[in-house]
Amino acid sequence: MSEIDKLKRACLKRGELFEDPDFPTVQSSVFYHQTPPFQFVWKRPKEICPDPSFVLDGPDQYDISPGKLGDRWFVSCIGCLTITKGLFYRVVPADQNFLPDDYAGIFRFRLWWSGEWREVVVDDRLPTVNNKLVFVHSQHSNQFWAALLEKAYAKLHGSYEALKYGCSLDGMADLTGGVTESISIRQDPTACGRILSKLLSMTSIVTAIVHQQTQ
Repeated sequence: MSEIDKLKRACLKRGELFEDPDFPTVQSSVFYHQTPPFQFVWKRPKEICPDPSFVLDGPDQYDISPGKLGDRWFVSCIGCLTITKGLFYRVVPADQNFLPDDYAGIFRFRLWWSGEWREVVVDDRLPTVNNKLVFVHSQHSNQFWAALLEKAYAKLHGSYEALKYGCSLDGMADLTGGVTESISIRQDPTACGRILSKLLSMTSIVTAIVHQQTQ
């Protein structure tokens, strides 16, 4: 039996919801350096909406918004994750839900960290302001996998604020376990075209960032 199974079984037996002692619901878990002009209230999904879901299949799965304080680079990374189902369910195990008989407020994710896949366990208390999630969340549906994945990632880094200093290259490496590289097409379009063609013929995820030219 895994450690998370032991924790979950113990919570279910006591009729309690898991509270992660390693990532407490305090202000420093959100911002350790900056001082925002408001106080965060930590709430579980069932306190935010009446019928939360963990993952929804279909087009609603990537109904993700960075929120008012969330990071767009992280949203783009998890967007890439959703188009590769095998990889998605490696990072976001599908055997998790909010069903009454199985729910203990504990969730797990797998992230590539220090050269190995590491399982990260979190409780489902999320920072809110005015009963709304302020970081990454589902925009038009009641699924919470993205918000909870972001919390697991923030836990590894020590706080949500630490994620503001991340980048998409690091994020893709941590979510895929692969080697990431940035290629500027502008420098040599022909050579880059050959490289991209070769990458697409392999097991690669290729993304693009378009920079608008200023007049």
